Amino acid sequence: MLKRREVVLTSEELSSVKLISRDKSKSERARHIGPGGTNSLANKLETVWQIDAHTQSKHTILRRYWEAWLPIMTKYNQRVLYIDGFAGPGLYAGGEDGSPLIALKSAVITTQGQKSEVVFTFIEKDKKRFDHLVQVIEQIKATLPPNFRVHCVNGVFDDQMTEVLDGIDQQGARLAPSLVFIDPFGFSHTPFRTVQRIMQNPRCEILVTFMYEEINRFLGHPDHGDTYDLLFGTAAWRAVLEVAEPDRRRRMIHDIYRDQLLSAGVEYVRSFEMLNQGNRTDYFLFFGTHNLRGLEKMKEAMWKVDPLGAFQFSDFTDANRTMKLFPDRPDFEGLTRMILGRFKGGEVSIENLTDFVLSDTPFLRTHFKTQILKPMELEGALSIAYAKEGRRRGTFPDGTVIRFP
Repeated sequence: MLKRREVVLTSEELSSVKLISRDKSKSERARHIGPGGTNSLANKLETVWQIDAHTQSKHTILRRYWEAWLPIMTKYNQRVLYIDGFAGPGLYAGGEDGSPLIALKSAVITTQGQKSEVVFTFIEKDKKRFDHLVQVIEQIKATLPPNFRVHCVNGVFDDQMTEVLDGIDQQGARLAPSLVFIDPFGFSHTPFRTVQRIMQNPRCEILVTFMYEEINRFLGHPDHGDTYDLLFGTAAWRAVLEVAEPDRRRRMIHDIYRDQLLSAGVEYVRSFEMLNQGNRTDYFLFFGTHNLRGLEKMKEAMWKVDPLGAFQFSDFTDANRTMKLFPDRPDFEGLTRMILGRFKGGEVSIENLTDFVLSDTPFLRTHFKTQILKPMELEGALSIAYAKEGRRRGTFPDGTVIRFP
């Protein structure tokens, strides 16, 4: 079997094989009318608008992850790609950086001294916002290092990404290590087939804004069944139409999309819930990766936004500055139950236990040795099946095997 080579979107490739068109496509000019299309929130906004609190939290997650991921990727790869599918105007009305500037400025800081090429592709379909974005990036162009390549594209994410993926398939190649940020206002132009094709590239990662509030509100709209089939990549969402109870409905919609990502071969999936000023779910931020280290770095970014580990951010709490009666702390009791539920009555190496905590729970590797395993050993709630000579009680170095009775 021939090994597929890796490619990235350089300026030469863009112009020679036309993987990305710089003009709006026909499909954009024939946009859907209705929820998620021309009547969506994106079309009601001005060229620039005020940033809200949960968007700031989303950008914090993006920035912290990008700052952790990029140095790792540029250390081992000659080229790295960042794609922002709904880039917006680049700045908010109050002067706050949009996602393109966050990606660029963070990369300048975190790649100092590195020579790997970093390619940025910013896609924006609205012409006024696109022009504003180009002007904003032009203002900081002189501060960007020579190994950065920046492409601004006026077009629709799905159309542009499909052209890119088709071109790569024709070349028998794969995308170089990539982070694809898919952050729409509504739910058109983000079909699941495109997300699935992106993640068929083993070193690609996605961060997707899944617009739950709009999706749920228009789920029974008679004219949009096909749109939802494309969005979810399945007709399984139709079962939600029979469910009236809000919490169950939210869980079903969330889980259908999550399960679609997993069934598409995305090895690790994590979501973060964003709540609006009414303390109701506005959207979910889905992260997908094939790499456990990537998952760990994303969870670290999410924990910075929510130190309780519930993976939530509520505009209701932020806007009202609600005073908490008890200090914030992660739910270590819950993690203890998860560990015992998986390993009770058996033995497990500390390495495998760490992988379990990272991949199957919301917690981090820093959350269980001192907080859970140490007191359990001191209380006799676990024993050591094997440890290297000289191990101190209450410590769990590599090679330790734990027995849970």
